[in-house]
Amino acid sequence: MKRHQRAKRGIGQEVRRAGDEDLIGLVAGGDERALSELYDRYSRPVYATGMRLLGDTQLAEELVQDAFTSVWRSAASFDPSRASFATWLYRIARNRATDLDRRRRVRPRSAGEHGLYALPGGPLPEEAVDAWDVANALSRLPSEHREVLELAYFEDLSQREISRQTGIPLGTIKSRTTAALKRLRQAIASPAPREARGE
Repeated sequence: MKRHQRAKRGIGQEVRRAGDEDLIGLVAGGDERALSELYDRYSRPVYATGMRLLGDTQLAEELVQDAFTSVWRSAASFDPSRASFATWLYRIARNRATDLDRRRRVRPRSAGEHGLYALPGGPLPEEAVDAWDVANALSRLPSEHREVLELAYFEDLSQREISRQTGIPLGTIKSRTTAALKRLRQAIASPAPREARGE
């Protein structure tokens, strides 16, 4: 029994260390753990995109569920030569957000009601793709580095608040933040994961 638990834990660690493109390949083969890992890495950026585009928490949550359902169903169609996983997922999320916004707009409105939230394309949609590339790079950091950046960026916590929330000394949080930002810059500068480069 213990050997089985150790083997299961080892497989879980392998999934956590795998690159996005390897994970989507596993998802295409029906691996739910790989989908769960991608969800852990990208559900926050998808939700944040939903809030930015739709301005509604319920629709943003629906967007997350719909986007990852699409990932599960369409994993076999992913082509790493055409786009990174992060870019592919961003396109899925944006298309689904457009559908959700369109569906919301066809609901009957009272005569005095103003137009509902527009779905802004933005003058530079590639900036949103850049943000997903950052999320992709973030997903490749060690968990202790990823944690401090996620708490700072997604939860908008100060280093002192991160220290209080995690119970990690403030000095350690500061040094981890510095190291995390350095590694994030390196990951963004060389976006291809090691396995894609044949290492």
